[in-house]
This record gives sequence, C-alpha cells and structure tokens, in this order.
Amino acid sequence: MFDYYTIFASGLINTVPLDFSGNAGKLLKLAQKAKEGNYKFIAFPELSLCGFNCGDLAATREFAAANLKALLSFKEQLPDSLTVGVGAALKANDGNSYDCYVVLDNKNILDVFAVRDFQENTDARRRAYSENCGNAEITIGSESFKLKDSSSCGSNIVSCQGINVGIYFNSADLASVVGADVIVAPSAVRYELDAQEPYEKSLLDLSAKLNCMVLTANLMGCESGSDIFDGCFYLCNQGKLMARSELLPFERTKLANKDLGIVERLPEFDTIVRAVSLGLFDWMTKTYSHGYALSLSGGADSGLCATCVCYGQLAALKSLGYEGYYDLMTSLGFEVPKLEGDLESFIKNKMMPQVLTTVYQGSEVSGSVTRTAALKLAKNIGAQHYEWSIASLVRDYVNIINGTTPDDPLNWERDDLTLQNIQARVRSPGIWMIANRYNKLLMTTCNSSEDAVGYCTMDGDTSGGVAPIGDIAKSRILKINAYIAKEGLKIDSSLHLEVNDMSYISAQAPTAELKPGQTDERDLMPYVLLDRIHNLHQLEKQTPAEIVKSLIPEYPQYDEQALRDFVVKYFTRLARNQWKRERGATTFHIEKADLNAKNGFVFPLLNDGYKSLLADLVK
Repeated sequence: MFDYYTIFASGLINTVPLDFSGNAGKLLKLAQKAKEGNYKFIAFPELSLCGFNCGDLAATREFAAANLKALLSFKEQLPDSLTVGVGAALKANDGNSYDCYVVLDNKNILDVFAVRDFQENTDARRRAYSENCGNAEITIGSESFKLKDSSSCGSNIVSCQGINVGIYFNSADLASVVGADVIVAPSAVRYELDAQEPYEKSLLDLSAKLNCMVLTANLMGCESGSDIFDGCFYLCNQGKLMARSELLPFERTKLANKDLGIVERLPEFDTIVRAVSLGLFDWMTKTYSHGYALSLSGGADSGLCATCVCYGQLAALKSLGYEGYYDLMTSLGFEVPKLEGDLESFIKNKMMPQVLTTVYQGSEVSGSVTRTAALKLAKNIGAQHYEWSIASLVRDYVNIINGTTPDDPLNWERDDLTLQNIQARVRSPGIWMIANRYNKLLMTTCNSSEDAVGYCTMDGDTSGGVAPIGDIAKSRILKINAYIAKEGLKIDSSLHLEVNDMSYISAQAPTAELKPGQTDERDLMPYVLLDRIHNLHQLEKQTPAEIVKSLIPEYPQYDEQALRDFVVKYFTRLARNQWKRERGATTFHIEKADLNAKNGFVFPLLNDGYKSLLADLVK
C-alpha cells in the first residue's frame, strides 16, 4: 500500500460558534502550515467553519447566507495545490440546512457530503439540521452538488490527486466508503469519562474491515458552554494504531500527523481535572473575563474547583508556550511578567494571584478546620485569598424575621431549612461583588450527586455563571481530592502540579457547615450509595425496586429496609428538585449519566413526586 502518511494531515481547531472570520483564520493558518510541510491533503473537523453548536440559529436564512459567504471566501484564500476538507452548515434547494463536509482541491470544490444519520435522538443537531435525501442539492457559487440519498447509501468517495478518499461521519456511512484508499473522519467528539477506548477501537475496526488508512479531524476545547471536545487525533492503518495525540489540548490550533506518535493517556483523575480545567480556561477566554471568583469553603467541591483553575493555567502555559500564553493572557488584561524559574512557580507566584480570587465566608457554625483548609489550599496554589464573616448579616436577617413574629422566634427544631438557607444565601452577594468589581467569572461548586437530590440552596451556593464540577459524582470528587493530595496532578509526561495542602480538605468528612454538627452523608446517605443508585437508574435503566435488589448483595452492611429508605429518598428528592437543575449554572459534560436539564436527563417540572413509581417500595 502506498505510504499516505507523508501527504495526509489533520487540522484541529478550537472553534467559536458564529465566528466565521475567526474560525476561517485558524483554518487558513493550518492550511498554510500544511502546505509548507509538503502535505497534499489536510482534513478539518466537522462544522469547523461556523462552529459546531450554533443551536436553532443554524436553521435560519441569515446563518445559511453567512456560511456560504464564509465558505466562498475561505476557498479563494486557500494555498494552491492543496486538497482541503472542511465542515460547514449549508442550506439546500429543499429549504433544509445540512451538516456538510466540503472537499476542495486547488481552490475548486470537488464534492459536498452531508451527515446521513445523527444516530442519537438526543443529538441537538436534529433541531437544526436534516438527514440528507436524494432530492437535495447544494448550490455554491455557480455549481450544484447533489447530496447522497440516506436510503441508497450513495458513494461518499471523492478522487483527490488520484487517491480515493472516503468521508466518514459515523457508522451510517460504512457502505458508502467501501473501496476508499484513505478515510477521513471529520468529527466533534466530546470528552466523556470512559468513552475514548471504545471510540479508538471503532476506528481500528473500521481501518481493518476496509483495509485502509483512517484519520480523524476533531474539534478542541469548550466551544459553546457545556461540551468539551477532546481534540484527539487518531491515525489507523489496517487495524493498527499509527498515531494518537494527547487528549484535551489547550492549543487554539494544531496540525496533526503521524509524527505525533502514540501519546500515552494520563490517568483517569488527571484527565478529568484536565477536562474541567480546559473548560474553565475556554470560558475565561471566550467571555473575556479577568479570571475567576470562588467562595472557598474549605470543602471538597470548592477545593477541586480552585485546583482546576491552577491546573488550567499551568497546562495552558506548557501547551501554548510562553509567547502564546503571553499573547492570550495579555489580551484579557493580565500582566504577564518575564518567565523566570520553573513553570509551576511562575504560575503560582505570578499569575494565580491575578487569575483567581477566593473568599472564605465564615459563620457562627463554621469551624477552624474548614477555615484552615481554605487558607492552606489558597496559599498552596497562589490564589488571592480573603476572609470575612457573615455572622452579623445572618443575625440581621433573623432579627428582621423575628420582628414579624416577636412571640414566636425562629428555632432550629422547626426552622432548620430556613436557618440553613439564609446562611448560604447571605454568602452570595459578597462573592458576586468581587466578581463584578474585577470582571471575574463566578464559579458555583455543585456536584452531580447534590444536583440529583437538590442538596443545594438556590440563590446561595448555586449562584454563579458556570458549575465546573456539576457533572462529577461526589464519591468520585472525594477520590480525586485524595489522589491530588497524595500524588499531585500530571500536566503531561514531563510536568507535574503539586497541591499537597489538598490534604487539609481530603481529610474531612463532607459538610455544608450550615448547622451545628452537620455532615452531608448524615443528611442524605453515603455518597457512594447515592451515586450507585443514580448510575443504576440512569445507565442501566433499573426501576427503584430493581435497584434495591441490586444493592442488597453489594452493600451487606445495610439491611433491606435501610436500602429501601435510601432509594425512596433518592427518587423523591430527584423528582422534587428538577426546578433546581433547570435553574442551575451551565456545567461541563464529564460523566455519561448526565443530569443536565437542557440536553441530558429531561424530567417534568411538575410531577407526583415519584409516588406512583415508588408504590411497590413504600406499601
């Protein structure tokens, strides 16, 4: 077989939805780089010209016109003697918009292909794009291109410089690429825990089955808010992995080819932190924020959020290089001094005081343990840290309410929730003032376990613009923090982030610290149990009664009635708190069992509290 490695490359980019000129500029930069490297074909990702998630705007006329204009301009600016595949959203003569892939050679359009099948009913593109049919034609300039019929599986192969190149979006295209010498898989693969190995295997199987070379072209980074594209490049040949880039790169553009070799994966916890950190970094750059603000309680969730900020800065510096990091950070108003000493010290001592502002907001029920933990962690990662007390503010509110009923004052026995929530809500205005004053992005600290059962205070600890760990289970967060305290975090094979003082946090039992003697698991149930119930329901589709049967042999330390009570509590609170999930800040997709109310677990706001579906357990 001819060695195609030397002439095929992929161009990976971090897109911004609707930024046609900006995205095109990144693509053209990579095309020129490919030309200079003597490559003959460069493949770009799916919808890379317009951005992947443009929502319902993708079905509008103005969006279609802008896409077409951008494509024509892009075509004319391409280097000569270079074949290019680029993703764009195009409107056909049937009035529908399509997720298309355009192949151009020497500034001429060779063919246009469209996604045949989105394969998942929950795919958000179904709202904006159609699955193609044989009657649809795309007109670009003076030329028209007939889309392949999804029922007859017309050929997705185009001849480029004498090479048969197949365009493969997903398994629906399998029959249409038989006979290709090289298969280009334009994609937008988002990061999801445990999803990388199955995807890699599917590519290896494809190259083995069709006895050809397969290369991918993926998007990078957090494009539009929630999904974080993993940016990994794969090159397979006849069932063998020839090259694989790192997961979750921080670069804005990347030319990928066989020379990258096979990059080893980071361990699971390091990868999860890297995904969250990349999401946060992109939120900062794309909202033009001057870093982040965080109410640092000294607990597990806020501690992990703070650590992710530091990781993101160090990973960005390593990936972009000093000049690239300098240009990006100064464009956001940061002062980036001359790089002296090691990278970790530079980030912690010079950049983190500017990037992250943390505040410990103590109350009358706060203890010295959490205060010390917050202070130690903030100092360890270099954040600008403050402390203040909300005790007098809470007393003022309590006195106001007691003034309405002077003969019946608030008390913990009857008004437990009221007295807890006022503390959480009083913490919100101060940290918002910090965020507003310094143009910082305010992070919330909710996790998916608390999200499932509504163990959070609306307009209190849920206040903020982004919830970075909102799709990570609390039992996993506790393990991640223990790992960070003991092992630190890998940026790559040669760079490590040390956060030894995470030990002050990982040694504690989780507590919201809103009433004396409170612990989270005493209020709810053991987090490992809560998360197991969640996964059995979301991933294995088990009923509440089936879940109890599954838990009995797994948790012999609890009798059957206790397990029934835990399951009833979980589903009752799950049903009751959908309104909180719908009001919550945007979170990053990390785990498959996603409770995201927008595109994950859709549940009716008004319901019977799961009573009918729990009838077999409570009779």
